[in-house]
Amino acid sequence: MEKKTAGSSLSKALNMLNHVCTSPVPLRFAELVDLSELPKATAHRQLNTLLEHGLVRFDEHKQAYYPGYGLLALAHRTWANLDIRDVAASPMRDLWSSTQETIHLAVLDGAEVIYIDKLESPKSLRLYSAVGKKGPVYCTGVGKAMLAFLPPKKQQQVICEQAFIRHTEHTLTTPKALQDNLQQIKDTGISLDLEEHEIGIKCAAAPIFNSRHEVVAAISVTAPAFRTHDDIYEEMKGAVKLAAEVISKHLGDCEYSDNR
Repeated sequence: MEKKTAGSSLSKALNMLNHVCTSPVPLRFAELVDLSELPKATAHRQLNTLLEHGLVRFDEHKQAYYPGYGLLALAHRTWANLDIRDVAASPMRDLWSSTQETIHLAVLDGAEVIYIDKLESPKSLRLYSAVGKKGPVYCTGVGKAMLAFLPPKKQQQVICEQAFIRHTEHTLTTPKALQDNLQQIKDTGISLDLEEHEIGIKCAAAPIFNSRHEVVAAISVTAPAFRTHDDIYEEMKGAVKLAAEVISKHLGDCEYSDNR
């Protein structure tokens, strides 16, 4: 009679992944069944799920399972985001101190942006954003800042996945309008959200690059339109661009240091 282990599918899959990753030698299916104490059908199902996500790989010749390359990609993205938060912490505080407005740090997650850090304005301001929350690329300052500097093929792929929902009367709702705006962002190094996502809210954002000059994140300063007359907005744009440059330099220095 086959032994069964209680627990959720996630627990079973993680347990299976742990056996594959920690074994000193590649494991065959029968060995994984014995180690996991799962019924064969369940073990097969969990392994197929891990294979689909690239977390394990199967060698047909040796009939054995190995850690998947998807683990490397996942680890790289995770550490990159953690590193960016650490490196960006001080420049974000400086930007917040100089503007007294809300500061965001975001990265791309597929065809969306995800906010990975936020400093709230000490003045009253309610915003859509929150740490861990996702947002659209085509109508947010941080989203357009990153999109503008993606390689052309990747940029086009992300544009094709946008919904182009009209959130306000100022939202860019066609690929052509967005691409024209992205060229302006490339020329100036500054991405503006002029009440495109939320009415009454303006934002200035700038891209953050790694040591290979690949865009990896964006930082923004966000404020209500009534507090951003022309002189103030110009100061915000200059301040956020400087903050992004400082973070990019520090991030590059960290990567070079790690690679020595």
